[in-house]
Amino acid sequence: MSFAVTLSLVLLASFGLCNLLLSAAVALGWRAGWLARLTRADAVLGVRLLPAVGSALLVLTIILPAFLLYEPSHAHDKPGSLLMLSAALALLALADGVRRGWRAWRATRALVRRTPPLGTQSLGGGTEVSVVNVAEPLVAVVGGWRQRIIAAGCVAAACDGEEFRQVIAHEAAHRDARDNLKRLALLAMPDVLAWLPAGGALTAQWQAASELEADEHASGADPHKRVALASALIKVARLSLASGRPHRNSKMSGHFGGLEHRIRRLLAAPPGSGPAFPGRRVMTSALLVPLLAMPLYALVHRVIEVLVAFGR
Repeated sequence: MSFAVTLSLVLLASFGLCNLLLSAAVALGWRAGWLARLTRADAVLGVRLLPAVGSALLVLTIILPAFLLYEPSHAHDKPGSLLMLSAALALLALADGVRRGWRAWRATRALVRRTPPLGTQSLGGGTEVSVVNVAEPLVAVVGGWRQRIIAAGCVAAACDGEEFRQVIAHEAAHRDARDNLKRLALLAMPDVLAWLPAGGALTAQWQAASELEADEHASGADPHKRVALASALIKVARLSLASGRPHRNSKMSGHFGGLEHRIRRLLAAPPGSGPAFPGRRVMTSALLVPLLAMPLYALVHRVIEVLVAFGR
């Protein structure tokens, strides 16, 4: 087996094994109840993306340099069964991630095609809304890099001026946070966690947290805006029930991020700002891992040799 083929298999197998271990760790954390306490959207997003992003970081910054430094270029090793199975797992996860991302892109494209705008409304602050003629009470941000806000005409007709402005302000908060790209990353990231119940639960938890944060960004501490947004949510939910196509956020449930929880939260006193997610500290710590691992490259290479030979 040539050096290039061995390198490719080692990288794929390492990604597959790291992905499997990190996915198992996240799933165990979810079952233990530790991750269910996360309420900030960026914290949930970071945990959900950990298997794929963490595996890629470990492979590119530790496995790859260790292999290139210590593996003889003339080596012709026969791969063992563990290496081949781990590489196949990585390829399967990558292919499934591409499939999920492709389906999401096609669904968005189909939505844009079937909702030609009837007109555009400017609500100030640089926010423009494309009013579309669809049966369901749709209000959403569509697109990834080129985002636009669309709203069904029935929603604009059912809400008064302030209510409609708050609905659009909520969607503008999603737009400014680039939540569509984050949602695509959650769907398309290649990881084993996507096949486990914990993966779907974390994705749903991120969606709920992002809805709550968009509510807060839209209404702030203004009681009139908060009441208007709560009223608009109820009207959109009623339109959804009347149309026979319940909106994904219109379920009247009391769970975290459900419609009832959102309305109660809006009608209560504005919650205090909790501690910010230490994103920069986490990123700095992650970047320190390759530096700390440099003295261990020889040991890492010996582990790679065991991986290549196992089951031969």
